[in-house]
Amino acid sequence: MIDCGGEKISIVSSSSTVQNIHPLPFDETVLNNADVIILSDLRDKDGARFETILIEIGNCVANTLKNKGNVLFPCTMNGIIFDIIGFLSQHLRAVGLRGIPFYAVSPIAEESLKYSNICGEWMCTERQQKMYLPDNPMHHQDMIEQSLLYYASRADSSLQEKYQEPCVVFAGHPSLRSGAAINFIRKWGNNSNNSIIFTESEYDYEEAMSAFEGLQIKPIYLPIDIRLTINEVTNMLREKKPQHVLIPQKIIKESGNIRPNLPNSLITLYECLDIVNISINSQFVRTVMTENLASNIELVNLGKDSLIASLNGTLNIHNTKTSLTSAENQLNQQKYVCGEFDISKLINEITEQIYGCRIDEFEEDKRNSSYKISLISPKATIYLNNENFKIITTDNQTRIKLTKILIEQLIVL
Repeated sequence: MIDCGGEKISIVSSSSTVQNIHPLPFDETVLNNADVIILSDLRDKDGARFETILIEIGNCVANTLKNKGNVLFPCTMNGIIFDIIGFLSQHLRAVGLRGIPFYAVSPIAEESLKYSNICGEWMCTERQQKMYLPDNPMHHQDMIEQSLLYYASRADSSLQEKYQEPCVVFAGHPSLRSGAAINFIRKWGNNSNNSIIFTESEYDYEEAMSAFEGLQIKPIYLPIDIRLTINEVTNMLREKKPQHVLIPQKIIKESGNIRPNLPNSLITLYECLDIVNISINSQFVRTVMTENLASNIELVNLGKDSLIASLNGTLNIHNTKTSLTSAENQLNQQKYVCGEFDISKLINEITEQIYGCRIDEFEEDKRNSSYKISLISPKATIYLNNENFKIITTDNQTRIKLTKILIEQLIVL
């Protein structure tokens, strides 16, 4: 999100609204009051539910292991794969397949598994809370401690000491053109009891397997794609009503025209490496303040971590560029008051500073944050709210005294 004070630009990349996974869910508030929203990395259509695909994966893995086969997941060692590992461990235990070893084979396997367990700021709330308890936020750390999950940088002799079958292996690369997955395909490829499960939606599994024709290993394609769909985004934006929305051309080609769904927004389609001019109806203009004017600014502490200052200068415009310089006449500088009234303190000051003062009536309107104070001696009524105050009285001296007391409660700039 880019917030310039007057304009707000929100950029939405790969995000998801799926619950019950380890990352934080998508925060819709980044779209609130956005002038421009740039969308990328969307799905063109709705797919199967994440929970449904997980169950299918679990059943396929369980059936393969029951037939004394092994399971290979060609994958990258990050993202949703952590949720798959945790789910499979629980699913296999539920169907009576306890003690099945898991192996993560990748040059980044150790770092990825360990860092994902300690970097809690990007996890969902439930897992963040576990960071402060004697409990592992990620299930794969429990598996490592129980000797159910092993990691290795490559498939070599270092893995042989802890290797046993049947097992489940997570190894790169999903394209099957590099990485340790190739070693396991060669090892298990001639046994139909073994399975290779493709879960990465970005890769064509048929093209990946084309380099291994004639093998008996069973390929299974269960892609997991939890990115936002164009329909989900459209429903969000219909309520937000941004001025300008940028959408990838590819998504619209596959999803159809969405302009009727966003009648209040200007839709711009873009392709990779396009240069797009974004027009924003800005209400503000950037200006430059002179050093002399800046040095005379005096900040006043309002409390509650707020500072305020008055600025008296001359706005100059030349060749469409603006600048602020010191005002020529500083004598007639206008005074400003700001702050909040402490009603209890105000009433005490009135009764102390005005001899014989008696308060007849006090009214408070909490909904509008306004107050009414009626005095008998002297006869006067004070109205207060967040924006101004008003004194009603026929005695000018009383008006002057009350005004002085009220001003003393505020900050004068």
